[in-house]
Formats: sequence, structure tokens, C-alpha cells
Amino acid sequence: MSDATTRVLLIEDNPDDACFLLEALSETREEQIELVHVVQLDDAAKRLREETFQVILLDLSLPDSQGIETVLRVQDQAPSVPIIVLTGLDDDNIALQAVRAGAQDYLVKGDIDARILVRSIRYASERKQAYEEMAHLAADLTRANKVKDDFLSVMSHELRTPLIAIMGYARLLEADFSGEATSEHAKAACVIRQKSDELLEMIRSILQAVEIEAGEIMVASDMVDLGDFIKQLARSNSIPVKNNVRVEWDYPSQLPNIVTDARKLRRILQNLIENAIKFTDHGHVTIAVRDIPERGLVEFKVRDSGVGISSEVLPVIFDKFRQADSSDKRHHDGMGLGLYIAKKFAESLDGKITVESHLGIGSEFTVTIFNRLPANDNAPHPEDQRQTNSNTTNAQ
Repeated sequence: MSDATTRVLLIEDNPDDACFLLEALSETREEQIELVHVVQLDDAAKRLREETFQVILLDLSLPDSQGIETVLRVQDQAPSVPIIVLTGLDDDNIALQAVRAGAQDYLVKGDIDARILVRSIRYASERKQAYEEMAHLAADLTRANKVKDDFLSVMSHELRTPLIAIMGYARLLEADFSGEATSEHAKAACVIRQKSDELLEMIRSILQAVEIEAGEIMVASDMVDLGDFIKQLARSNSIPVKNNVRVEWDYPSQLPNIVTDARKLRRILQNLIENAIKFTDHGHVTIAVRDIPERGLVEFKVRDSGVGISSEVLPVIFDKFRQADSSDKRHHDGMGLGLYIAKKFAESLDGKITVESHLGIGSEFTVTIFNRLPANDNAPHPEDQRQTNSNTTNAQ
């Protein structure tokens, strides 16, 4: 406490308790404390409007207010003043309710002495000040995050418009040079189109991340033929993209219909596949699908024989803007949003995503999606009727 006088408002209707507290404070020589006593809550409200107090001592049983409601009413009158609740009941439940309602401390009248009372007044002021500083900091961080998200959203929208125009002209150039595939102009047009595609995908990822942060993920569930869904996903990843890497598909000949958001499920798996290929220089990337009807789940696994993820990074690999290698000398491009989006989308589908990885050996990501469609007892799901498709694509 400083040398300045601490003004304390005592709201207490019992004259004996009020006298005791006055005597207790008069015994201390360490603090400059001025105690102002009122009997009713209405009187306290008037004093709080007209005067300044550093601490409030509040009895929970007043003529015009009872219980935790008393704390709420005082807090409404003086939100910045710390409250110390006084009660004649040694009741932990009341103490917990009082603190949850906004009180900084709780004292049992029969246990109060000068030392305890002064210490409680001092600590209540310090706790309130710390709380308000944290509240201001939290508000500042919230505003900063909103400004950041608004900036990313606006910039992404603004960048997308000219980028789509660039992509259109690049495709026109590619078409004009289609008969001159080896010319420098044809190669340049192809590079412009490819890099524009990459940039557009980054912009889409930023917009999706902003939507996630704003809590604007919309799930549009519909009936999905999982077999057709996987075949289409395999076809879209059949074009070779990297040397010495095989993309393999492992799924049963019979897959169920499921009720889910196909676009989000596709984005989840596409992000994992692209990530696996990016971090695999040679070997394989395998996408496996299994129906687990007894648990109402469908499981997707994306395995690779790539560089793997260190144990230090593994716990935060799904964080926003987090990469397995975030150093300036990293060998792989990316914004660190793919796994973050995949995790959030999986959760929006009542699912989850997990990972196991070892450096130099590879990684395995597992996506588990809840199937909202009740299982058909007549469907051909027994293990002895399942046959595995091993469709292999060389990616180069």
C-alpha cells in the first residue's frame, strides 16, 4: 500500500459487527485506512455514485438485499472497486459463488482480526488491479486479432480479383503456344499459370483460416457415395507431380454411403495428400480408407515415406502458421495453414485428425469422420466380402 489513505466502504447492517471491524482497523498502524459505514444497499449505491472508494466490505445479508445477488448489485454499481464478502457462515460453497460473482476475497466474521482484515484489503486491491490489467490486455489482443483477420480477409479478396485475370491470360498464352511446347514462350506461360494457381490456393487458405477464426465454418451435409468420392479424389491426384514418388490407393471394393460435407472432407484429404507428397522425395504416399460400421466411423489414413516430423514440433503441428521446418533455410514452401485447416474441418464434421511420425522414416495422418447415416445391416460389410484395390500412380 502507498502512504495515501485507502477509503473502504463497509456495507453492514449488524451494529456489533460494524463496531468490531472499526476497532480492528483502528489497531493497525501499517495502513492509512478510512472506513465509511452504511447499513443498506441503497445507501451504498448513493455513496458509490458520489464518492470514491478503493475497497468494499460487503455483508451478504442486508435489509434490502440477500445472498449472491448482493454481490452482483454492488458490482454493477462499482465494477472497478474490489469487493470483500463478509459472512457469518463458514461455507465454502458461498465463498465459491461469491468469487465467481466477482468478489476478490471472502472472510468469515468470527475469524477476522486486524492482521487478516488489512491483508485482505491489500490483496483485494492488488488482485483487482491485476485482473483489470489482464482484461485490458485481453481486449487489446482481441482487437488486434480482429484487425489482423479483417486485413487478411480484405487483402485476400482484393488480391484474388487481379490474380484470376492473370490466370486467364496465362491460359490464353498457353493455348496460343500449344503447338510450340518446347519454346521459351510456352514454358513461361506454363510457369505463370502454375505459380498463379499456387498463389490462388494460398489466398483461399488464408480466407478459410479467417473464416475459421471468426467461427464462420458452415457445414453443408449431404448423402455422399464414399466409393465414388474416393475414385474422383484418386483421379484428381493421378497426374504425376514429383519424381520417384508413388501415390497408392488402398480401399475396399465396397464402401458405404455417408452423410457429411463432401467439400470439407475433400479439402481435408487433399491437404494431407499434398503435404505428404511435398515432404516425400522418394518412396510412396498411400491413402487408405476403412469403414468401421460397428462404431459408426469412417477412417482415412495418409502415409508417406518422407522426412518425418520431429518430436518437438509434433505437438504443435496443427497450429496456425506452424510448419515442421520454419527456419529461413527450409527446403519446402508453404504457409503452415494446410494442417490447421484440415484439423478444424475434421472437427466441424464431428471427427478428428491425429498423427504419428518419425524423422527419416515418414508420417501417418489418420482422419476419423463420424458417419451420421445409420448402418444398413444388409450391406456387404463383413470382412470376408471385402477386397482391396491397390491402385498405384507414379508421381514425378
